[in-house]
Amino acid sequence: MSPDSPIRALIVDDHPVTREGLRTALELSDEVVVVVGEAATGEEAIEQARELTPDVVFMDVRMPGMDGIEATRRIRQAAPTTKVILITIDESRGAISEAIQAGVSGYLLKDASPDSLVDAARNAIEGNAVIHPQLTKTFIEEVRMGEGEGGSKSTPLSKREREILQKVADGSTTRQVATELGISPHTVKTHLERIFEKLGANDRAQAVAIAIRTGIVH
Repeated sequence: MSPDSPIRALIVDDHPVTREGLRTALELSDEVVVVVGEAATGEEAIEQARELTPDVVFMDVRMPGMDGIEATRRIRQAAPTTKVILITIDESRGAISEAIQAGVSGYLLKDASPDSLVDAARNAIEGNAVIHPQLTKTFIEEVRMGEGEGGSKSTPLSKREREILQKVADGSTTRQVATELGISPHTVKTHLERIFEKLGANDRAQAVAIAIRTGIVH
């Protein structure tokens, strides 16, 4: 995909009004994101993903029949280059964990702003995962409730790596982390690659999930 090419998006939601709202929001992006199709069910989403090979799918989690998480699993198998961003009202830790395991590249609340949608699409294409800060906060709180505040803080990560991962857990992008720490985006990416290797994670979302579970970040 050329850097100047628009991001081709598929919208999946069983409510026509929600699909129209997402389309309208994305069309405000001055063709950074172009909607190439819509689907009302998980089954339709899989068919359209195969047929249209969109760059990004904006997927509702809760739909009749096949839900968005199962549809994500199947889309990732059928079209591995297509990224999936889940749009949800579900803030539970279990749902976030399940979504991460399914291979999502983003997890946003339904009240996400147009800019947040476009940023999530851009990050997905760049290989970065985005979890809405409120969802990350909920995830952290539920982990604490389940495991208590006295969990193990032992970690293979350096102080700088923990600092970067904490900022990622708080919802910061690579560029934002670089600016806040006064280092280059390339340096941040290098640190993230080492973090993934040390934690056995495939991406940001999985690294954050492992770090929260093991008490590395708070």
